[in-house]
Amino acid sequence: MERQVKAQLRSSSKRRSKIIKDRERIEAVVEVAGAGKFVLSVDGAGGYSLRGYPEASEAQSRNLLAVGVMSSEGIVAVRPELASGGGEHDPTEATL
Repeated sequence: MERQVKAQLRSSSKRRSKIIKDRERIEAVVEVAGAGKFVLSVDGAGGYSLRGYPEASEAQSRNLLAVGVMSSEGIVAVRPELASGGGEHDPTEATL
């Protein structure tokens, strides 16, 4: 079976978007007016990252909030500050 990533947005008012499918990666961007945005990226192998971009902040280098891998055995989460010695890193390069 070919791996595939699917996503559907759902609001608190029960509205839903159409289903988006991709073989490699899906990225969801959620903007909060006056605060900034969150970017959730999930790939077909189960890797994920969550980044935050505060509107008032110019420092974009420390925006990684969570990174990990999800599999049938469970979820492995890596704290960004421990995985890379305090700096930002690419979740596809993380050693789990």
